[in-house]
Amino acid sequence: MQLKQELHNLNKNNMNINDYFTKVKKLADALASIGTPVDDENLVVVTLNGLAKNYNQFRISIAVQETFPDFQNLITLLISEEMRIVGTSSNARSRKCFLLKY
Repeated sequence: MQLKQELHNLNKNNMNINDYFTKVKKLADALASIGTPVDDENLVVVTLNGLAKNYNQFRISIAVQETFPDFQNLITLLISEEMRIVGTSSNARSRKCFLLKY
């Protein structure tokens, strides 16, 4: 029961996507090992719910799809989204530094 609660309360916070997925997967595997497997759709929902606000647009785009991606495809999609977010914030910081410089 504690593992299930931990999985449902898990948040990405400052972890990168790979670390976050590793943590989600370890908790899901631990639950499966005690006879309480988490189905793929619930794993996707729990993973999406634990994302920070800067992933809201991504979360919405997944929610409006006809079918949820499976957990493995979600990993790929989120890695791409993380690269986009990191790139966007890096570009914004670079532009801000450039403007402050001149």
